[in-house]
Amino acid sequence: MKNAYIIFSKIPSPGFVKTRLISDYTAKGAAQIQSQMLIRLINMSIGISKFADIYFAYRMSDDSLGVSFLNILPNEIHTFIQSGNSIGEKMSNAIKTVQGLGYQEIILTGSDIPQLTEGIIHETFEHLAESEMTLGPTYDGGYYLIGVNDEDPYPYLNADISWSTSSVFETTKKLIEMQNKQMYLAPKLYDIDYKSDLESYHALIGRFE
Repeated sequence: MKNAYIIFSKIPSPGFVKTRLISDYTAKGAAQIQSQMLIRLINMSIGISKFADIYFAYRMSDDSLGVSFLNILPNEIHTFIQSGNSIGEKMSNAIKTVQGLGYQEIILTGSDIPQLTEGIIHETFEHLAESEMTLGPTYDGGYYLIGVNDEDPYPYLNADISWSTSSVFETTKKLIEMQNKQMYLAPKLYDIDYKSDLESYHALIGRFE
């Protein structure tokens, strides 16, 4: 299989994940929110394994919790530890690790995107077959998805980017455009960093119930 999907995430433990939610939900509550989102994505990835091999690139702060979490992962999911300093370097290294295994079309996403579906990933792979890069923007100005088709991710992930700001998506998009790469934009989705993000997501879901 030439396609690979990377789930890029920390393994949830209190005080290590979703720190911007702690003031509203406590460290334990924030970790539980992250855990629910990550487990949902992992369960969804079983469907994705029909058209892409699945990798989980992780960081952990608690060895006991980390090993316990890794032990419950489905057999379809391969794992490796993130490496690098900045978030961009970690993502770049994760993609290059999987490229080194022979994959051509690779999509990487975060784990805090409750609207993300198997259909979105499948459609993005279909467009990536005809494009060189893909991005999936978020409502806060970042992006939840980056994909490459036999491209080196380093120039777009290790540039001078102010991570965790509202300029991340536009900066990365301009870097790709400057290299005249064909790019597909996936649907804009919510990521969950603050209480207001959860409230906006729940309000959106309510409109369709």
